[in-house]
Amino acid sequence: MSGLSESIQARLRSLADAFVAELPRRIAEIDAAAARLGRASASVEDARTLRHYSHKLAGSAATFGFQRVTACAKRMEHLLDQAIADGRAPSSAEYGEISSFVEDLRGAALPREVEMDTEDAAGELEELDAAAEPAPTTGADADEGRRVVFLLLRDEQAAATLAERFDFYGFEAIVADSPERIAESLCPSCHTAIVMDVAFVEADPGVSDAILSHVNASEGRAHVLFTSDRDDFSVRLLAVRTAGAAFFSSPLDLARIVDTVDGLTSGGGEPYHVLIVDDDAEQVSYHALMLQRAGMITSVVSDPLNMFAVLIEAKPDLILMDMYMPGCSGPELASMIRQQEAFVGVPIVFLSVETNQDKQFQAVSCGADGFLVKPIRPEHLVIAVSNRIERTRNMRFFMERDSLTGLLNHSHLMQSLATEVQRAERMGRPLCFAMIDLDEFKQVNDRHGHLTGDRVLKSLARLLVERLRKTDVIGRYGGEEFGIVMFNVDAPTATRILDGIRHDFGQVVHEAGGRSFRVTLSCGIASSPAFDGPGPISETADRALYLAKEGGRDQVVAI
Repeated sequence: MSGLSESIQARLRSLADAFVAELPRRIAEIDAAAARLGRASASVEDARTLRHYSHKLAGSAATFGFQRVTACAKRMEHLLDQAIADGRAPSSAEYGEISSFVEDLRGAALPREVEMDTEDAAGELEELDAAAEPAPTTGADADEGRRVVFLLLRDEQAAATLAERFDFYGFEAIVADSPERIAESLCPSCHTAIVMDVAFVEADPGVSDAILSHVNASEGRAHVLFTSDRDDFSVRLLAVRTAGAAFFSSPLDLARIVDTVDGLTSGGGEPYHVLIVDDDAEQVSYHALMLQRAGMITSVVSDPLNMFAVLIEAKPDLILMDMYMPGCSGPELASMIRQQEAFVGVPIVFLSVETNQDKQFQAVSCGADGFLVKPIRPEHLVIAVSNRIERTRNMRFFMERDSLTGLLNHSHLMQSLATEVQRAERMGRPLCFAMIDLDEFKQVNDRHGHLTGDRVLKSLARLLVERLRKTDVIGRYGGEEFGIVMFNVDAPTATRILDGIRHDFGQVVHEAGGRSFRVTLSCGIASSPAFDGPGPISETADRALYLAKEGGRDQVVAI
């Protein structure tokens, strides 16, 4: 365990010590349950009780690497499955085998073997921990916050326009004339994106070798995004084979390119939140530690009866659940979750020692999205959970977002407002709802065309995302109107922040048909607890916006 940080070593020893300390009690529990099966009054319920104890022990032992304990417990578990499936208590012959398994368990739990296996189990986290440890401080630390975008496009005008957009949103945009020039300027410690026409690779597959070498060595800091005036299978396949993280076909959606680069170079968005449902404290702690070391947030439910209270509050990205728990099985709990509309999109993954494929498929058919078998290597668990959450977040993004701006659509904005108003009331915190409207926007569309108007809308959306907190909820209310929910912010603070955005947006120069112009905005703000519920606060913000318009536009009014 020498490669592990001291805090992780301490936590692993604590978990292992807790398991070792619990072994005598668990085996005595199994012994007592097995003895009840030897009575004439033994029932199938007694068999289920013993199976539950055996299953829990098999899972914990597998998690901590106690292979002999796991093997004995699983043999007993499988023997009991047949009797339970027949709806009866074990026969005399089967009871004799169960007694033998209990004796084997006692021998498998000798202190000397436990100590050896504990050391092996701790070593499983060493690789994950080493990857999570902070890198030594170097002279390149000053580049850590830099976000550099290289643009290599055949359309020079598009490259210049895209560079201006990136510069406006805080990127360091560099228009390059060749792949070699990019390779010479790459920054090893920066978050880097290379937006490149795939035609350069088609013309000479060797020109991008240095770039791809940098991407592969960047540990996730560098990404290549391809553009093309073609959109067929062969060109997309070439982009994927050249490590392309995204592909954009002509006509290029510049706002979407900026959004994609932002997501890839931001150094990570909101951390993944995993809810672990398992009644075994040692296993919960172990798996939570794996996920936490990968930067995830974990919540825990040990009693299925408390599941929904935690689910509502935690709002997890994924539920990691055991199959067998007292009072309610994992498949039963998954079915209950899927019957509630609010949670139908939350991924559920079972994590269990169950190796019977028929039972695994039965569990998945109850609404789960996957099945993982204990013991599982830390990096495998992290990858399985991360990939599932990332795909779900991507799908949810397109379902909940306005297609033009990428902000929440009207219905999801109002749902979020209702949720945040309830949270503010429950926690006794202030909350502001702001409505923004672009001034005389119809004239922009009439004079410069709707495509130019769309670019103005996307420009404002982008500025709001850049200037507001990640916890603020931003949505397109409709047309040229936007809504913002700011939790734990009072009216004076919201007014100051949004007035700064109003001022800066008014300085942005928009181009269309060789002409330049500016657009201003008006904003109305309402705050709780002065208003009860999402309806009144929304109506008041709308009234404040009307006052801002009537007062001459290009101003912020708070009520």
